[in-house]
Amino acid sequence: MKQLLLLAAFVAVWGTALAQSKTIKNFYDKYKGLEEVTDLKLQGWMIRLAARSTEDVEEQKLLKKITHLRILSMENGNLVSPQEHSQLVQSVKKEAFESLLQIRDQGQYVEFFIREKGNTITDLLLLISGAEQFVLISLEGNLDFSDLQHLHIDTTGGEHFRKIPKEKKQIPRA
Repeated sequence: MKQLLLLAAFVAVWGTALAQSKTIKNFYDKYKGLEEVTDLKLQGWMIRLAARSTEDVEEQKLLKKITHLRILSMENGNLVSPQEHSQLVQSVKKEAFESLLQIRDQGQYVEFFIREKGNTITDLLLLISGAEQFVLISLEGNLDFSDLQHLHIDTTGGEHFRKIPKEKKQIPRA
C-alpha cells in the first residue's frame, strides 16, 4: 500500500512538472540572476498561505486556484532583444499557448497568452515590452476565464489584467 501511495505521488509530481512550460522556465532562469532584474517565484503552497491572510472570500477562492507564479521585471531598460522576444513568443505558441490579447499602450507592447485544457486555463502568460521595460508574469493553475479580470497582481504590469474582457467571446479576432 505504501509503495502504491509513493508511486501515485511520484506520478502526480511528474505530471505537474511536464505541464509546466519549459520555454517560460528557461527564459525566467536566464534573466532572474541579473542585477538589473527583479524576480519573484512563488509555489502554490505559499500562495495558499497568502490566501489565508485575506478576508475576501472571492480572493481566497481565486488564490487557491493558482499553483505557481513567476514575475520577472526589468524597469531600467529592456535587456531582452527583439529577436529573443520573438523567439519566446514563437516557442510558447509551439507549447500550445494561444494568443489571447495584444495591446499597444504608451510605447509598450502588451501580450496575453493562455494555455487551456478543456474550459480551464492552466497557464497564463503576460509579456510587456518597451524600450525601458520588460515584464513577464506567468501563472499556472486551474482558472476560469472569468477569473482573469479578478487577478490583482500588485506589480508593474498587473494593471493590464483589468483590460481583459469579461468573456472570451468578447475578444476581437482578426
